Amino acid sequence: MSTLNEALSKQHRLSIWHIYHKGDEHITITPFINPKKEFGLNKKSHKKLAAEYPQPPDRNNESNSYFVHHPTLLFHNVPCTLRRGNKKTGTPVCLIKCGAFWLNWKIQFGDNLKDVIDPRGVVKWECRSNPNNTTLNDDRALKGYKVRTWRVWGESGKSYHRQVNARRKEKKNTKVTDADPFEMEKVTEDEKQDLGDSQTQDPSPPSYSASPQVAIPQPAVAEEAVRLNWSSPLSLNTRRYSFEYGGIKFYWKGTRDVHPDKQWAKWLMPFSHLKLIARLPGIGSENILVGQYTPSFACRKFGELWIFDSVVARLLGEDDSATLTEQGAVSAPRDIRKTRLYEAIMATAMCMIIGEAQKREILIALLAIAAEGGSAN
Repeated sequence: MSTLNEALSKQHRLSIWHIYHKGDEHITITPFINPKKEFGLNKKSHKKLAAEYPQPPDRNNESNSYFVHHPTLLFHNVPCTLRRGNKKTGTPVCLIKCGAFWLNWKIQFGDNLKDVIDPRGVVKWECRSNPNNTTLNDDRALKGYKVRTWRVWGESGKSYHRQVNARRKEKKNTKVTDADPFEMEKVTEDEKQDLGDSQTQDPSPPSYSASPQVAIPQPAVAEEAVRLNWSSPLSLNTRRYSFEYGGIKFYWKGTRDVHPDKQWAKWLMPFSHLKLIARLPGIGSENILVGQYTPSFACRKFGELWIFDSVVARLLGEDDSATLTEQGAVSAPRDIRKTRLYEAIMATAMCMIIGEAQKREILIALLAIAAEGGSAN
């Protein structure tokens, strides 16, 4: 089952996600259509589309959507956060960090991220995994970011920045000797030495404690990390990325196999479609189609992401059908969308969509510069 038609013919349970721009940097991922951001030339077409797809009452339910928050911090290439819900204040799912020239993406998961990430959308300085704030050779290590005394217009966390600096000023004026939970840089040298000794004696990564009585919060690490790698940048199959989860190898790759209703996209945007293939361990195992992405012509919409939920359940070894309990009641299957594998699929899909969009923008800019240079001559 490696083609879209084969997957649709088997009537797998399918989730369709619409991916829209949110401002200039952020992204919303929702199962509901936003008529104002769909492809159309006038308000009449938007109203017609809105009548066909009315807003459901559970639109704001956090479990029904995702949000990609891209914080802004001058002089830092900070990671994005994938969150549940349709706001940047939703529960964090993972951190997404792009490597140089899109060669790899590092994705860090953890239930403790909601305590580690501050309102700016980045990891707190006091929660960094290592005292020197390095993350080399450790995909689970978290990099922290200080709250500076100055702030540039447009940076994330305006109110939080003011709050931290107001607390600093208050502490300085009143000469309070208690440790400030907002400042890691005021830790004494003895406390830093004790923290370093404790990490040396215990090689296992410590966990972060959000208790307000702790003056110096312990460093935090991600529970899991997934690395999405560009398989062959200099080849004919350049649009191919791979990652591994639970012993299963996954491949994002370009495709021209699209739904019959979207044949126009096949011819007008031939190098923008993606599909996700899973390959189970073992010799001669078949390729399994897990998901597919089809771009959109709308300027405020990236496209549609299809994920076969029943296939994901099969990869997890779970029964996707409802069962009867001893009392005769119907027991619904577990929500696959809340599993870590589903979150990894969603996160890697966003890596591919963001990366491919950035590559196309740079390519178009280079072609425009070349055209201007040619016309000038």
